[in-house]
Amino acid sequence: ATDKVKKGDKVTVSCAEGDTGFIYKGELKFEKNVQDLGELPEVGLKIMMNVGNPETAFAFGQLPNEGIGLARLEFVINNAIGVHPKALLN
Repeated sequence: ATDKVKKGDKVTVSCAEGDTGFIYKGELKFEKNVQDLGELPEVGLKIMMNVGNPETAFAFGQLPNEGIGLARLEFVINNAIGVHPKALLN
């Protein structure tokens, strides 16, 4: 990115598309919505989640829940060693 973006260029950096960030030329308009989750009512059941990405488990942990499990072990291994386990077999 530093080869393409020159000092003083206006850019927008976005990570809203997922795990990969993108850089857009110019300043893109956006709308920021803030939700206060502090006053959610009890729902009468236990909400538990399975997530595949270890990095998002912490973010989901901030929501009211009774537990979070990591459902995809290969993502956990990939996150720890930097390569998908199947790649090690080849």
